[in-house]
Amino acid sequence: MANERQKRLMQEALDENLSSEARTELYSHLNQDARDAAAFDRLKQVDHMLRNAPHERAPHRLAMSIMARLAETMSPQQLSRISGLALALGLSLVAGIMIPLLVAAGWLLLGALGSAGALTTAIRTIVSLLAVAIALLEAVIRQIQEFLSAHPELPILMISLIPVSLFWLLRFVPRNRSANPT
Repeated sequence: MANERQKRLMQEALDENLSSEARTELYSHLNQDARDAAAFDRLKQVDHMLRNAPHERAPHRLAMSIMARLAETMSPQQLSRISGLALALGLSLVAGIMIPLLVAAGWLLLGALGSAGALTTAIRTIVSLLAVAIALLEAVIRQIQEFLSAHPELPILMISLIPVSLFWLLRFVPRNRSANPT
């Protein structure tokens, strides 16, 4: 049976990526070992069939069913527990910080439309504010990632609070409405 190096050499030979020294090494090994030579011949046949096979696009349903099957078989340990929470947290931070900045930028631009110098100054101010906001967001996200790496149980705790909060809201809101009719 071919060792890992011989298998790699066979694959590289099929891909036509072998140097002359490696090709000489492979063929001398194949001349000495009939089983490996037969295995290499089978590999060449499969490679030839695959290279000459007609290429058809798979139906969209097939791709979707394969992706669904892969998603079912992946265990939660394979998926990053922190990445989903970090993405949601990052997007909420971006939205929370960018909305006031965009409002301020719009106000500055509308005020500066009357003068070219004021418009240039406003654009410079906006760009510098955005640069500061991006640097701040990067620092906050980096700190959150470090904190979540140190405390991997925190995302699970936060997610578990969602049903409790919903239950509390569903229980409290009807009482509050009946107590304060408007």
